Amino acid sequence: MSSLAIIRATDILKLKSTLSEMRQAGIEFEDKPKEINPSSLEKTLSGISDKKYEFCTLVQVSQDRSLSQRIIKNLHFYSDVLILDSTHEIFKNLVRLIPVLPDLEIPDMSYKDTTRKSGSSRGSSVYLGIFVDRKVQVETSSGKVHSGILKNADSIGVFFEPSDNSASIFFTWHDIKKIIIPREEKK
Repeated sequence: MSSLAIIRATDILKLKSTLSEMRQAGIEFEDKPKEINPSSLEKTLSGISDKKYEFCTLVQVSQDRSLSQRIIKNLHFYSDVLILDSTHEIFKNLVRLIPVLPDLEIPDMSYKDTTRKSGSSRGSSVYLGIFVDRKVQVETSSGKVHSGILKNADSIGVFFEPSDNSASIFFTWHDIKKIIIPREEKK
């Protein structure tokens, strides 16, 4: 291993697309990406970013840091990518962690699964634009429910601002199981 990539994202699909783009650009991974706790990694990287990440992974990269940086320099990622080499002070600590970290599990949502979900139990189509700037709940395919304000909805997905004041999230339609729009109480 010549270098180590740390990839942090607010959404699992953003992390998945970043890993895919890195491979397509020519970055060679030596092993499967490893999942690491975002909060513990943030403590280790203190001061590098003030964003709150939900997903983090460590990837062993075959190329050295300078070559990896040149390859990914012109790519636009939806995740933060940090590449370390052996001269970085936390490199050795992270390398020691790799054998005990679990492999990153990314849900694979194939076209077949997507069409099956939208079969006869499909709800009525609703234009979500009328619910912009209103409180909603977004349930993801992983079963997690996020509460907050819907900031935008388009053909790609929804832009969502969580009510816990964490970083805004963009959910693609492939990751959304359902959007719950609370009923307004009658006065």
